[in-house]
Amino acid sequence: MRSFDFDLKALQVFVMTAQTGNMTETAKRLGLTQSSVSQTLSVLEKGVNAKLLDRSIRPVGLTIAGRYFFDQSSHLLSQAEQTQRVIAQGSFEQLHLVRIALVDSLATALGKPLIEVVKRRTENWTLTTGRSNMHADALLSRQLDIIISDDALEDNDDICRYPILSEPFVLVVPANFQVCGANQPSLQQVKQLEKELDFVRYTQDSLIGICIERYLKRLAIEPSLRLQLDNTFAVLSMVAAGIGWTITTPLCLYQSGIGLDQVKCLPLPGKAPLHRQLTLVCRRHELGDLPQKMAEDSCDIMRQSFLPELEEDLPWLVAGINIG
Repeated sequence: MRSFDFDLKALQVFVMTAQTGNMTETAKRLGLTQSSVSQTLSVLEKGVNAKLLDRSIRPVGLTIAGRYFFDQSSHLLSQAEQTQRVIAQGSFEQLHLVRIALVDSLATALGKPLIEVVKRRTENWTLTTGRSNMHADALLSRQLDIIISDDALEDNDDICRYPILSEPFVLVVPANFQVCGANQPSLQQVKQLEKELDFVRYTQDSLIGICIERYLKRLAIEPSLRLQLDNTFAVLSMVAAGIGWTITTPLCLYQSGIGLDQVKCLPLPGKAPLHRQLTLVCRRHELGDLPQKMAEDSCDIMRQSFLPELEEDLPWLVAGINIG
């Protein structure tokens, strides 16, 4: 992070001078000497490498650069004053801002209920979706406060983790595609499938894509690189259209909006299925009981909505699902 060439006191002197148009009046209002005001303004202009005040006129005026700097300085001072008031009052029953990010497949299922939980405990909040690796970086750099992700940041000791969901990956093929009548395709059948249809990939820089690519490599399956898409709806739309096959998870399948009448969902071959773990991750000791409450509510929502649908439509998958 770069150092700044000014501080809040210098901004206060500058803003007051711009408002009064007089350094003597500025000094009087701020309890300073006129020479210290003049010196502060000179150091400020040198630091930002721009002339901010037009001293050739009376009252003192702003240059074009000075007008921009005045607007920005006024905003910064307003934020500083608000921060000082809040700290002085010691009013921390509610969090003031919580920034949350979810994996795309959770946004539809958990978005609204989680927002209701957050609203009760915060004055302000933001919710975004996107790639898990970007969320992890943003959490560590304090651009986010809570993530629900398939990256649990296991190597970081200053992190709290609340398990949300463990689910197996599944094989998804077009609805009319026959896999020799098998309830669980064999490895040879999957290799044959790869020869008959294109593999529809998640982009290889996404965590889910990386996980699937490693699995295929272990099976010695190397599909072509023709189709790489960045979201589950696009991936499964290609499968539903009969263009190819894919590997995804039950939650991704359900949240995509692609109906089970359009695709066929099958177990992956082998006795050691591939799993995805979704975890609520946050920094320690900063958010009170909000992360724990969000994790509990997320699990409750999964049990009340996702799991019953799965039991009805794909009961063979239920044993592989672990919530919380």
